[in-house]
Amino acid sequence: MNITYLGHASFLLETDGGTRIVTDPYAQSILPHPVERAHVVTMSHEHHDHCDLSQVKGDYVIVNSTKACTFLDVKITCVPCFHDSVQGKMRGPNRAYVFETDGLRVVHLGDLGEMPSPALIAACNGADAVLIPVGGTYTLTGEEAAKAAAALSPKLVVPMHYRCPGHSFEVISTEAPFLAALDPALPVHHLDALQTPFPTGVAVLAPAKP
Repeated sequence: MNITYLGHASFLLETDGGTRIVTDPYAQSILPHPVERAHVVTMSHEHHDHCDLSQVKGDYVIVNSTKACTFLDVKITCVPCFHDSVQGKMRGPNRAYVFETDGLRVVHLGDLGEMPSPALIAACNGADAVLIPVGGTYTLTGEEAAKAAAALSPKLVVPMHYRCPGHSFEVISTEAPFLAALDPALPVHHLDALQTPFPTGVAVLAPAKP
């Protein structure tokens, strides 16, 4: 599997068999990014910065519910959770998606705004990669995300939903507070993209250029 960070909470996951999955597509006005072709598009929730289908090309299947499904060589299951720490009363529900393919388990946490539930911990424990929001304001803060990552115990943590150069969401933080709050013994890799075999520790991926 290859994983490319498209910025914000959007990634392109490409399986060894050629299946292409785009997570949480968003508008160019938030952060310019490539418009990719996909077979599957997942949406963690229906806020405008996570469900802009105009930013995906191809004849794709939309996954935006809690129902498990299998598409070609990918099994997708959902762990319902919340966009805030008060059971969705502020920002509503969120869906974490678990992708199983190529002998790997990758979890996209969407706009997780609460500390992980037992169900989410079980889904992420020992996962090959967990993609976690770290920017705060709308999601976990960097410090909260570091604690959540420790509780989830994946092999690799990939931060997302943070402010980077060119990002229009000035109210969210950069990845710096998250990295500062991590266990200093964790190796931190700065990469252009992920390819199997994935490293362990933390991987900060450079957003792809349009």
